[in-house]
Amino acid sequence: MRTLYSLSDLKESRFGQPPPRHGLNLLWWFAHECVQIDFNQRMIAQCDPENGAFGFHRFYNAGGLLPRTNLPYYEVGNLNTTDSLPRYVTKNYKGWSDESNTDRIIVSFDSRWNRFDSIYVTRHSDLVRFDQNHTYCISIHLLKEIEGLNHAEFLTKTMNAQKNAILLFVLVIFACLFVILMKK
Repeated sequence: MRTLYSLSDLKESRFGQPPPRHGLNLLWWFAHECVQIDFNQRMIAQCDPENGAFGFHRFYNAGGLLPRTNLPYYEVGNLNTTDSLPRYVTKNYKGWSDESNTDRIIVSFDSRWNRFDSIYVTRHSDLVRFDQNHTYCISIHLLKEIEGLNHAEFLTKTMNAQKNAILLFVLVIFACLFVILMKK
């Protein structure tokens, strides 16, 4: 499994993209509201996955998506089962009609120390299973990078330029038409 160490790694992974997927908004929210990196580089939980806060629930790793651990895994991000995530995370949710509810964060949580041991991002491959080829471990360095950015900066640095590619395509078409018309 690949670990994402930087914003450019995250952008290259295409996690949470294209819209209406909610993964990038979910990850920004998580980095700002659910975890704090202490001076010893430990990931201290700011929310309690065990009590179901923000829709967290147990993830049993039955298919072996994630490494084996003695700590329980918890999943967050299912927009069908929560109304407590911020509006900027849920605003594009359309129900079952598209990919707006594809992305998840999965954490291993040590309740004795109130710490996350590992943090992963993934996406559904179908309505039940997660996609092993699009599951990534999030490094502490990346979390700290995200914490240092406001929401707009984060989205600007991590979104792939899909709109720019469409604009470029349209400009090329117009240039070709212009050349054809000039020859007549």
